[in-house]
Amino acid sequence: MNLPPGISVKRQGNAYVIFRNRHERIGSIVISGTPLGDTQLQPYVEEPQDKNKQIVALVAQQMSDALLVHVAKKPDYLRRDAFPPNNLPAGTEVFENKVFPCSKCNQIVAKLVFSWASASIEEMETIGKKFELEASVSDYPVWILGAPDCDKDDIAKHLTLQIAPKKGKVYWEHPDDMNKRLIELDDNHC
Repeated sequence: MNLPPGISVKRQGNAYVIFRNRHERIGSIVISGTPLGDTQLQPYVEEPQDKNKQIVALVAQQMSDALLVHVAKKPDYLRRDAFPPNNLPAGTEVFENKVFPCSKCNQIVAKLVFSWASASIEEMETIGKKFELEASVSDYPVWILGAPDCDKDDIAKHLTLQIAPKKGKVYWEHPDDMNKRLIELDDNHC
């Protein structure tokens, strides 16, 4: 892991506990399995949350990315999409997302988050705020894709918002242009 100075992580059972200066517990990531055989990471942040949430998010992101890189190394026939948990707390939103590993080294080069119902700049900005913490610790580009401007797939452009590594402005983009960008990121990665 690439951790800030003074931050350490120690495994304790099925949890990875995060410390500041080796003794101040600031959070943890609990690892558990799902009934479908997926791995679930559950981050917990100790008080004061405003002081600790960024570091817990950084550790959770690095652990999640490591799992995704591990899966990317498997042959296609052993891979499958993960399913959202069955028992989500009331009010929890689930966003489909896709990561793109480098075709040479399997490190993640980009991530797309899909919010197909977001049909306005304001709605895209609201979704962007929900992913602000995750985006702040991402070292690869992350985009949110929203609703298309028409029902014709061959000409439809989607609302698009880049949220990492820097947040941009909402704009319209055809999926072919996004695909070209993803291919270029892969080609130039290593």
